[in-house]
Amino acid sequence: MTAKQNAERYDVVVIGDVFCDITTMPIADYPGRDKQIGCEFMLKIGGQAGNCAATCASLDLKTALICKVGNDMLSQWLLSEFKKVGVDCFVRITEKEELQRPGITVSIAFEDGGRSMLSDRGANANLREEDVNFEFLRKARFVMRAGHWNTEGLFPANKKILEFAKSTGAYTGVDIGWSAYLGWTTHARRTVFDLLPSTDFLFVNEAEMQGLSKKKGKSGARDLLDKGCKNVIVHRGAHGSAWITNEFGINSSAFNVEPISPTGVGDVFNAGFIYAVLEGKEVEGCLRFANACAAAYISTKRRGNVFPTITEVENLYYK
Repeated sequence: MTAKQNAERYDVVVIGDVFCDITTMPIADYPGRDKQIGCEFMLKIGGQAGNCAATCASLDLKTALICKVGNDMLSQWLLSEFKKVGVDCFVRITEKEELQRPGITVSIAFEDGGRSMLSDRGANANLREEDVNFEFLRKARFVMRAGHWNTEGLFPANKKILEFAKSTGAYTGVDIGWSAYLGWTTHARRTVFDLLPSTDFLFVNEAEMQGLSKKKGKSGARDLLDKGCKNVIVHRGAHGSAWITNEFGINSSAFNVEPISPTGVGDVFNAGFIYAVLEGKEVEGCLRFANACAAAYISTKRRGNVFPTITEVENLYYK
């Protein structure tokens, strides 16, 4: 580590998955088998950690990303794009020959705001404890562990990472995502439950919360709080978002915008929420700012890696 890196302080350190997202502009419906339709594609930074880090940087937070990629041209493209948006990447190249590629997702967006995805975890599956420099965690105001299911190699170290971050006085956040590889087995759910006592903010959507807790709505959130989590932040899509603790439960309505780029919008919401927390906003203000960040993102055609700026978000927030 250089003297400059050792002296560097970060608002946010994000640890987790990066993907190359190949996404479509919204289409009415997926074509049937052996059929073909024309559509417009977009190529962008992806992954729960990748999207969150890029948005944090776009919101002028000093941001570092700890991740793993391959040694191919697509991996190099991703790293160059992170540099353009202002993210400091502390990256390792996987030593596994069969994983010499980044994560890749093909996402089909639909006109109603939904999407379907096919994903290959690539090098993300090889991210391990030895790839995480704990000195960077010591420098952070907020440590975000994102893309839990896509970085299975970090399962043994996740609790240690979060406990260390909390010991330095940082906020901790976890976004598990959908369990596309392991399913909602008892073992898979336990890998999350073990982290909850060290988690200040757990980010989930309603389906993930039900898959994890086996309960719906507030009952699901209460179950996760009982397991040690301090705050459950719920993505509710067109219905906005919610913040649930043992003391209160608050909902915030979504902004009425046209859904053009739904892929990654939850990760962008998380970044907006992190920004608002670090800025000291009240509960309602944190949710509204995060909703505005998500709305600014989802309503824009993503040509290149363009993430919401403070100006874009505040134009909605104060509307």
